[in-house]
Amino acid sequence: MRVNYQEAAPSIDLAGPFKTAMGRFASSLTLITTLDDEGRPHGLAATAFSSVSMDPASALICINRTASASPVIKRSGLFCVNMLQSQHEPICRIFSQPDLRERRFVEGQWRTGAQGIRYLADAQAAIFCEVVQTLEHGTHTVFIGNVLEVITQPLDDPLLYMGGRYRQLQD
Repeated sequence: MRVNYQEAAPSIDLAGPFKTAMGRFASSLTLITTLDDEGRPHGLAATAFSSVSMDPASALICINRTASASPVIKRSGLFCVNMLQSQHEPICRIFSQPDLRERRFVEGQWRTGAQGIRYLADAQAAIFCEVVQTLEHGTHTVFIGNVLEVITQPLDDPLLYMGGRYRQLQD
């Protein structure tokens, strides 16, 4: 299906074709973790993560404002990006389903890192950030954070998502 925005009438809904196109983009899966005012951990699975700058070291995440962790990140000003390995698929499924919220942070090797944020000890990397800027756009908030701490593990098989399902790299 081809939809040209320039030729499309204002009533044309581009959400469907755009979602289909984005489903063809292979993304690494991450768990974004944070903590609330009482120090309780919160988190969600996400693919919208990117580095921003090396000086200062910074990263961004894009979180749907309807996600329960979104207002928590906004209040705390802190987040951690946990880069998942292929063996983390069961944990990622837990963090992807709101009805399994009580099982988050139960399964897996969780530790406490910078600013008290939980991180997955065997993730390929855990990047702790302090929010320095936010941008509201459409349904999402873009959080830009300066890096506070980085923990890495040996490079392994990343957990990927494409076409509505989990994938692995093939050597």
